[in-house]
Amino acid sequence: MGIWFDANGWPVPPVVLLICLVGETLYLRGWSVIVNREQVRDAGSRAGEPWPAWLWRGAFFTAAIFTFLLAASAPIDTLSASLFWVHMVQHLLLLVVMAPLLVAGAPLLPLWWGLPRALRAWLQVLARWPLGRAVARLGYWLRQPAISCGLLLAGIWIWHWPTLYDLALTNDLIHDWCEHLIFIAVSVLFWTQIIPSPPLRSRASYLGKMGCIGVAIAQNVVLAILIGFAPHPIYAPYAHMVQWPGGLSALQDQQFGAGIMWTFGDVPFGVAFSVLLQRWLILHTDDIGTNVALGEH
Repeated sequence: MGIWFDANGWPVPPVVLLICLVGETLYLRGWSVIVNREQVRDAGSRAGEPWPAWLWRGAFFTAAIFTFLLAASAPIDTLSASLFWVHMVQHLLLLVVMAPLLVAGAPLLPLWWGLPRALRAWLQVLARWPLGRAVARLGYWLRQPAISCGLLLAGIWIWHWPTLYDLALTNDLIHDWCEHLIFIAVSVLFWTQIIPSPPLRSRASYLGKMGCIGVAIAQNVVLAILIGFAPHPIYAPYAHMVQWPGGLSALQDQQFGAGIMWTFGDVPFGVAFSVLLQRWLILHTDDIGTNVALGEH
């Protein structure tokens, strides 16, 4: 079967396929409800968000699903067990490609309206229970900018600690359902501070958002330097391999992976920083122009 299918003959694990299918179905069902409501609101000239914005959000969510499928696909998953740089590509797909696309897709409202009415009613009752209120308070606390940023750093660095990294490489359950889920959770939490995702609102100013991105870039560079300039392979499963695909030694493979982390891993952060800087400058310039105009009068 080669690298194109896993040991069970699937190009993508069935559980992942099922999750993506259910998620996309619920999203599209709720998305159509929202778009129809926004179109009616636009036709009646009532205040509301322009419905074409949801066309982009639907495209972003679908792109996030395809990115998740790519990251979980047999070729990447198989090669990541023997090549560090492929494993880095897999992590970056989850952290800086899928996560911002998912946040940009604003999935909470479409997924909510995509649920059956009876289930929504049950969840509304559950939200009024002490457990539901506790979860809401926890979510509010986690979405503090400093907490969101700190959790991203902690999640990335903890899972690149050699002991845990080696454990994940040798245990598929921990690798797929612990390491990767933590990566997705902390990165989505981080990107909700940067990208608008109704009904969530960023609690950071433009300068605060740029600060968070700056910290994310800095930690990514530092981690890449520590891995790339290590004098020897630091992850045992790669170091102990008899033969490496592509003719790379374990150290060369590690350096290549660190280079990918250092360069391509910072591109989404750089793009986001540039957009935020441009908007902050425009806002600041407009404020100065307004103050000058008021002073002239």
